[in-house]
Amino acid sequence: MRHQQAIQRKVERTTTKFTGTVTCKGGSSRGIVKDLSEVGICFQLYFDINARIGQDVSIESNEFGHLTGAVQWYRGDRIGIRLDPSSNTSAQISSYFKYFR
Repeated sequence: MRHQQAIQRKVERTTTKFTGTVTCKGGSSRGIVKDLSEVGICFQLYFDINARIGQDVSIESNEFGHLTGAVQWYRGDRIGIRLDPSSNTSAQISSYFKYFR
């Protein structure tokens, strides 16, 4: 049996557990933000929205407001979202870490 190598991440992730809504061309679903970093989100969907890699998405949450990004990966009921790099995105994520963590 081969040992799985640990994935070395460029940006540290913070485990979270708050709700939000993801919307893409395929539909919209509420769900749970499982982890968060300055560049991405792992989102567990309540309902399948037929998200595909590279597809644009928007994310709404009381904790950080409105963010946009693209689907980086999907596995079962979870999708990884690469956030659009902007000063607004950075400010919203920084605000979350300052006030909600």
